[in-house]
Amino acid sequence: MTLRTRIPGLLLALWAPLAAAQTPSSSGGMPAAPGATRAKLPQGWYVTESAPQHYEAGVDETAPCEGTRSAFLRSRTQATDSFGTFMQAFSAQDFRGKRLRFSAAVRHQDVKGWAGLWMRVEGADPKQPLAFDNMQSRALVGTHGCKRYDVVLDVPLEATTIMAGLIMSGTGQAWLGGVRFETVDASVKTTDLLATLQPLPSGPQGLEEAPRPQGGANAPLGRVGTAWFDTQRVQTATPLVRGKGPTWKGEFDDELFEHGIEVNGVYERRDLAVKVRAGGAATLIEGTWGGEPLSIRLASDSLRIRWGTDEQRFERDLGASTPKGCNAYLQKTGRFERQWLEVCGVALATRPPLTQLVAAFLSGGVRAGASRGPIPPPRLPVRSPQPYDSSGRDVPSSQLQ
Repeated sequence: MTLRTRIPGLLLALWAPLAAAQTPSSSGGMPAAPGATRAKLPQGWYVTESAPQHYEAGVDETAPCEGTRSAFLRSRTQATDSFGTFMQAFSAQDFRGKRLRFSAAVRHQDVKGWAGLWMRVEGADPKQPLAFDNMQSRALVGTHGCKRYDVVLDVPLEATTIMAGLIMSGTGQAWLGGVRFETVDASVKTTDLLATLQPLPSGPQGLEEAPRPQGGANAPLGRVGTAWFDTQRVQTATPLVRGKGPTWKGEFDDELFEHGIEVNGVYERRDLAVKVRAGGAATLIEGTWGGEPLSIRLASDSLRIRWGTDEQRFERDLGASTPKGCNAYLQKTGRFERQWLEVCGVALATRPPLTQLVAAFLSGGVRAGASRGPIPPPRLPVRSPQPYDSSGRDVPSSQLQ
C-alpha cells in the first residue's frame, strides 16, 4: 500500500472520515484574475475536506509572498460548519529523533472562522498522534498581508508518518508560499499541543523538586479551566476513567457512553444527552443536562455557555498571559467582576475527543446560577423492613410519633 492510498486512513484519527481529494476548476468562491490561477496542485499535495466540494486549492502566480508562485486554499460555499486542508504526507524516517520546523509565508483574506498551518506526527497507532499543532491558539482570522508562521514538533524515534499543510475552518481564502521543512536545535521551542499541558497541582507546593509528569499515552492532552484530560481519564471534581469500548465510568454512579457524535449517560448525577459538532468555525455541544437545555459554542474569538436560564458570554483575551497552547477567554460582569477561562490543548483541535471534552466543559466551564443550588446528596437508605405509611414522610412508620 502506497502512502497516497493510506492518506484517508491516516486522517481518520485526526478528524472524521474525509472525502478523497478533489481538484475542481478554479471557478466559484473568490476568483482571481483570468489566467492567474490553475487548479493543478503541486506534486505531493492534496485537498481533503469535511464536506465535499466546499473547498478548492490551486496554484496562483500573482503576487506571491515568496518565490514565483503560491498555492491557495479557498471556500467555494458560504457554509461555516466545515473545514478543508491543503496538505501532504511523507515518511518520518529522515526526521526521527529530531525537532522539525514547518514554516511558510501566508496571507489571508476575509477568513470568517480561522486558518493556520498544521502538522501531525504519527506512530504505529494513527488514533494516538505523537505530536500535533494546528495554530488554533494563534489562529489567523480576517484579512492580513504576508507574514511567516511556523509549527515546531519533536519527531520521536517511533514515528512513522508526518502530515502537514494549511487548514481553513469556515469561509475565506489563504495563500501559502515559501514552504520549508528544516530541523532545528533545542533552542527553538516546540508548539506541540500534546506536550505543553501540565495538570494543575491539587494543592500548594513546597520547595522540594516534584517529579515531572511523564509523557506517553496518559500525558495530559487538553484542559478546560481546572479540568484536564488524557486518553484514559478526565480529572475533575467528579473524575471519569475509560471503561470498555466507548464507555466512561466515574464516582457516584456516573457513566457516559459515546456513539458517533453523541455523548449520553449520567454525569455529576444528572442525566446527559448531547451532540458534539466540530470541524467548522466553532465546536458546538448541544443537548440537555439535568433536564435543562445545554449549549456550548467554542470559537477562536469567543465562548458561549448556556445551561437552562444561566448564560456565560466570554470574549477571547489576546492580551492575557497564558500557557503555550491555550486560549484565554474573559467574561466581564459589571465594572469590576471578571472571570477568565482557559481552554488548552486538543480541546481546541478540529476533532477533539468528545467525551473528555464534554465532561471537562461541564466540570471546568459551566457555572450554575445561585437559583439552581448544589447537587442534592443521595438519600441514605432506611434500614427497616417496615413499609412507609401513608404520611409520605421518608421515615419508617415505626419511627412516626
